[in-house]
Amino acid sequence: MKVRATLSVLLLGAAAWLAPSAATATAAACAGASDFDGDGVDDVAVGDPFAEGQRGAVHVLSGGKVVPVTVPDLAEGDGFGWSVRLAKVDADACADLVVGAPYTDVDGRKDAGAAYVIYGGGAAAPQRIVAPDAQRGARLGWSLAARGDLVAIGAPYEDDGDVADAGAIYVRKGTGELRRISQQSTDVRGNSEVGDQFGWSLAMGPGNGLVVGVPYENDDGVGQQVDAGKVDAGSVVVIEDVLAGELATVKLDSPTAASDDKYGYAVAWVDGVGLAVGVPGPGYVQIYDDELEPARRVRQSGTEAFGFSLAASADGRLAIGAPYGGSVRIVTARDGKDVRRFAPAVGLFGYALAFSGNKLVMGQPDALPYGKVSVAARNSDELAVVQPQKGADFGVSLAG
Repeated sequence: MKVRATLSVLLLGAAAWLAPSAATATAAACAGASDFDGDGVDDVAVGDPFAEGQRGAVHVLSGGKVVPVTVPDLAEGDGFGWSVRLAKVDADACADLVVGAPYTDVDGRKDAGAAYVIYGGGAAAPQRIVAPDAQRGARLGWSLAARGDLVAIGAPYEDDGDVADAGAIYVRKGTGELRRISQQSTDVRGNSEVGDQFGWSLAMGPGNGLVVGVPYENDDGVGQQVDAGKVDAGSVVVIEDVLAGELATVKLDSPTAASDDKYGYAVAWVDGVGLAVGVPGPGYVQIYDDELEPARRVRQSGTEAFGFSLAASADGRLAIGAPYGGSVRIVTARDGKDVRRFAPAVGLFGYALAFSGNKLVMGQPDALPYGKVSVAARNSDELAVVQPQKGADFGVSLAG
C-alpha cells in the first residue's frame, strides 16, 4: 500500500544564531556548497545530542570558529543533533541545516522524534517536522539524507501496523507532502518484520534516489517471518526515485549472510562510482557499481567495527571509520586502494565522518572533556583538533 500523509510542520522563532536584520546581507554573501553562515567558506555541522541536559546541541565549524546553532523550546532528553545534514533546502545561496532530534516527545508520545530545518543566512524561521501520526518510540530523526530541497528522515523504531520496530522513512520535496515509505509499501522489496529497523541509515543516490540501510534484518528467506534465519545479517533497499508514483526498488542482502553482519549499518553513494555499504560485524565495506553490481570489497581484520561510518567525497574518495579500534582509512572507491590511513587513537575516533571540500572531518565523541573532532587537510600530515567550550559528546554526528 502506498502511504501519503500531510506534512506536519511547526514554524518556530527566529534563528538564535543570526539577528533577523542581518539575514538578507548574509544570504547574499553565501558561497560554496555548504556555506551556512555567509562567510564565503564551506562549513561543517557537528552534533552533540547529549549536551545541554540532553536537550542536545549543534555547532557549525566556520572559518576557525565553533558557532552554536539553536532552536527554541527544546526539552530535556530530545537528543537534538543525533543526526545532521547540510543541503540547500530553499532557493537562496546559503546551505541549510537539517537536524534530527529522535527522542523528542510529540503530543505526549514519548520519543516519537522530530527533525528541524534551520535556514542558512536566517532566511526564514526554523521548521520542526514531525510525523502526522506521531508514534511513541518511533525516533523520527534517527537518520537523515538531503540533496537540495529533497529531504529524507528515518524512523527506524516505528511500528508498521502490529509489527514492532519494523521502521519507516519519511520524504518531502520542498514544502510539499510528507510521504511515508516502509517495506510494506507497494513495490518496496522486502517485508516489514519485527526489529528490522528500516531507515537506520540513509544516503542520497542519483537524482531522486535514496539508499536505505536495514542492518537488523534477518536473512530468513522469502515472506514475512520472525526470529528465523541469520539474525541481524542486514540488507539495503535502493529506491530509484522516492517521489515516483510507483516506486522502483532493488534489495541487496548481506553477501556473507552471517548473523551479526549488520550489513547496511552505514551507507554512502560515491559519485561516479556507485554504492558503498558498511558491514561492521565482520569488518568490511562492500562497493557496488552504479548498476548495483558488486565491484570490490575493502576489509580490515579484527573486531574494530570497520565500516561503522562512511563518508564520500566529490572526487571519488571514501572514508571508512572503525571507531572501536580508533582508526580511519581513506580509499579510492573505484579500486579500493588506500589513499591514507590515520594512526589509531584511544577512544571512538572515527565514530562519524564528513568531507568538506579538500578536508576530512572525524568525530571522537568520547574524547575528554566534551568530545572533539579532528580536521585533516588533503595535503597535510597535521590534524587540527576542534572542541567546544562546553558539551557532552561533541562529534556524534557530522555533515559537510
